[in-house]
Parts: sequence; C-alpha cells; structure tokens
Amino acid sequence: NMENQIPLIVDRRGTVLTLTFNNISKKNALNSEMMGAMTAAIEESSNYEELRAIVIRGEGSVFCSGADLNEWDPSQLQLLLRTIVDCSIPTIAEVHGACLGGGMGIICACDFIISKENTLFGFPEIRIGMIPAVILPYVSRKLTLSKIRELFITGAKFDNEAAKSFGLLYHDNLSELISTIEKGAPQAQKTIKSLLNGDILSKPMDERDRELETLISDIKEGKECQAGINSFMEKRKPEWVK
Repeated sequence: NMENQIPLIVDRRGTVLTLTFNNISKKNALNSEMMGAMTAAIEESSNYEELRAIVIRGEGSVFCSGADLNEWDPSQLQLLLRTIVDCSIPTIAEVHGACLGGGMGIICACDFIISKENTLFGFPEIRIGMIPAVILPYVSRKLTLSKIRELFITGAKFDNEAAKSFGLLYHDNLSELISTIEKGAPQAQKTIKSLLNGDILSKPMDERDRELETLISDIKEGKECQAGINSFMEKRKPEWVK
C-alpha cells in the first residue's frame, strides 16, 4: 500500500497546511523518518505567506502511540518540538483514538488541541521504566506542575473529559476553530506567538514594561494595525477576513 509508505502526508489547501502521521501499522509511533519529515514541513511553512493555520493529525485508528522504541533519537524529538513551538503560524493538534508519550509532547507544543471523539491520553513511560524527560518542558506549557506530577508518576491514561478539566482540550470543531483564528490579524498573531515564546514575564518590571510599550507602539504604527482600526471605525471586515 503506497499510502502507508509515505511517513507523513503533507496537504496544503488554501490557508491551511495539514500534516498527517502515516505509520499506521505501528500506530503512528514516532520514528526518525516521520519526525524529520514533520520538522522539514513546518520549517518550510514559513515560505507560504497565505498560510493561516497548521493542523497535525494521524491516519488510522490513533493519533500517535508515542516514540518508536526501536528507533528514536531524543535530539530529533527535541528538534521537532522546538520547531512546532517556534512556528510563527497558529498550530492545531487534531487528536483521536490515543495520544501517548511522545505524542503528548507534540500536542502540547501546539497552540490548540482538539478532539472530536473520545481519545485516550497519557504518559505510560514509567510503566516500562522510562520517563517523559524530553517532553516535560512542552507539557508544562499546558498542564500545571501538580497535574504533571500525578500523571507522570502513575502513567495512568485519561479521557476527553479529564483532558478538558485539566485545560488541555480547546474545542472539538476544526473548521470553526480555523475560521475563528482567521478573524485575527496574521502579523499580530505572529508577533503574539513570539512574545509568548520569549522570557518577557520573567524580566524585571521596568524592563518588561518598557519593552511592551515599545512593542505596542511599533504595532500601532504598522500597516496591518492601521488597516484593522480603519475597518473597525468604518464597520467593515478587515482585509485578512475572507
């Protein structure tokens, strides 16, 4: 089956780039080929001006069963996770079936996580004597440290309802989410993503406030913001809204 030989299906339609894990026989276990292909596709996405969202999903019965234990390189997973976080375009993980271990790292590196049907989530590493070390910094973007502690120590799986209560899941309708994202200004979204990725909140108050004041002043004078304010005053849609 040709389809199953492509480790990652890359599909760009208009403003949305969809990246689909396609290692069905191994339940989309992350191998070197899949991680390399996804890293490259996300890096390349910055060349497409009109892109507004990147969707990461899995072919077959599950989203991702974790790292392929026979062949996975921690540094390759680190590079992929960092690439997802650094991506300037909003990222959405659309999960189903199961999302475990390394797959949890991938979804936690994304801006939004959605799940239509019930998905089993979890960090089963501890049950085979491993620990979720590489993914910890990314999981801590989404979950509180006390919740991480419980989930990492037990390795217990949890469902959509629990994932919602932990603040992990955003939404269950992909096309609605994309059209909501597209109401926002693209440059402003890139700027807010890079601001949130930085260390602005840990800076001394005076330095922090100076930087933020400079940033907002620059944005206010920019073309995109001027156009946005004008369209708001004139009660019409801004140009980026289709």
